[in-house]
Amino acid sequence: MATLALRLYDAAPGALQSLFLSYYGWKIRRERFGPEFERLTSLLERSERWSRDEMRAYQDERIAALFAHAYATVPFYRERMDAAGVAPSDVRRVDDLPKLPILRRDVVVAHHERMVSSAVPGRRLWKVSTSGTTGSPVHVCWDLGVAIMNNACYWRSRRWAGFEFGRPYATLFSRFVVAARAKRPPYWRVNPSWNQLLLSAVHLSEETAPLYLEAMRDHGVEALEAYPSSAYVLARYAEAAGVVHPLRCVFTTSEPLLAQQREVIEERFRCRVFDTYSQAERVMFSSECEAHDGHHLYGEYGVTELVDDQGVPVPEGTIGRVVATSLHNFGMPLLRYELSDATALAGRTCGCGRTLTLATGVATKEQDILVAPDGRMLSASMLIMLFKDLDSVVKSQVIQERPDEVTVRVVTRGELSVTDAETIEHGLHERLGEGVRVRFERVSEIPPSARGKYRWVISKVPLRWGTTSAGNLHEERQGKGA
Repeated sequence: MATLALRLYDAAPGALQSLFLSYYGWKIRRERFGPEFERLTSLLERSERWSRDEMRAYQDERIAALFAHAYATVPFYRERMDAAGVAPSDVRRVDDLPKLPILRRDVVVAHHERMVSSAVPGRRLWKVSTSGTTGSPVHVCWDLGVAIMNNACYWRSRRWAGFEFGRPYATLFSRFVVAARAKRPPYWRVNPSWNQLLLSAVHLSEETAPLYLEAMRDHGVEALEAYPSSAYVLARYAEAAGVVHPLRCVFTTSEPLLAQQREVIEERFRCRVFDTYSQAERVMFSSECEAHDGHHLYGEYGVTELVDDQGVPVPEGTIGRVVATSLHNFGMPLLRYELSDATALAGRTCGCGRTLTLATGVATKEQDILVAPDGRMLSASMLIMLFKDLDSVVKSQVIQERPDEVTVRVVTRGELSVTDAETIEHGLHERLGEGVRVRFERVSEIPPSARGKYRWVISKVPLRWGTTSAGNLHEERQGKGA
């Protein structure tokens, strides 16, 4: 939703907000469902059991069409391929992909306007950006084709859990579905178009958690979709109250799912957790099936390569950096695009019988849970929007030593602009409370942790549920020998 629409939504009364959500849900449903969605859904039901040769033939056909389209309609790729001495006819198969250099995110940042296809009108593109927490935000465009394919893959991952569109479910993400200043329930809104209950993560606390569970019961919610840390906090509150809230399934995404999170979530909601991975660039999609033996890579969605620091393919069982090529975004093709994540191929077939390549899971940046002075615990993913589209910030890290103080370390272009500092400070106050002191620390670099991971949010504040206390996520994980 555009900024103006968000402001109008925030100022509207609750009933009008629900009406707005219903309209917005109807609009998205009209755009991303329909005959093409049904066609792709039918394809995905067949292709998940294709032979390796059948999947490769499908990918080869898409690669040939994509590279011919990119060369003919995207100035950036025409120049890039000419410089590499590569003609469209030279890239007809997946095995031909290494003929083109790996596309780094800084290159996309610098040239994104020249990477949009002239064959797709701008009015038919969605313009989005990545978080920018690990560097400058990457601005990308989706066309309708990749939007519908992403939706088809999303609902495939839900069907694997036995959950179909139209069944009642709840979401617990960073969206401000209720204004942060609200002090009384309801801390949720309803989207009837999707039979969806949208829960406000910023208002979740020990006092409000019973109200959230009651709202889920009243709405008949069968599944919960959330950040792992948000689902974990809600499950911990239920544990502290001695409450069990059975669901059919819980879906997690956008953060690494830790073993201790999965254990508590599954115990309190009496169901299995299904983890999913995707990203704003729309080049790779993967998810768990009912066997929970790793992530299936959706080969129909994109081609995934795993390489070492020199760009050389790694063998099965070895963790490599993800380089992916979208097979459906012709509006702004991303060819051999390097993500900031890593995984390894499992080298085995999943017990579910599906033939999609199995990976061991996807490693993304490690994040702790932030603790507000009033005791609320917030997923680090709720801060992502604060760091999008900042002009002077190249890289960031948020450190919390105590509930009433947060240090924001930034690598900047020149000085940290007043506007960017105010944006970050206002957002932190909105989420954590006005009394929180925000300190800025300019640094030349932000090194990885001793375990070699980039930790964007580090909180040393313990997590407390009732009379129970535990170290924060990654402190707790390290204490268990991870």
